[in-house]
Amino acid sequence: MSKTKVLNIRIEPELKKKAKKLAEADGRSLSNWVTKLISSTVKDAERQKSGEKPEEKSAE
Repeated sequence: MSKTKVLNIRIEPELKKKAKKLAEADGRSLSNWVTKLISSTVKDAERQKSGEKPEEKSAE
C-alpha cells in the first residue's frame, strides 16, 4: 500500500490475544490480518450490492 491511515480501535485484551494468535498462524501481523479481514468484508458487501456472487475465500 502506498499510503495508509491509522485506525485506532478499542478491543478487549482477551479478544486481541486470540486475534494475534490467529494472525501469527496466518503468517501476518495483527495489523495486516485485520486489514485483510476488513478488505474482504468490504469487497463481499460491494459484490452483494451489485448483485454478484461472493467469491470463495482464497488462501493468501
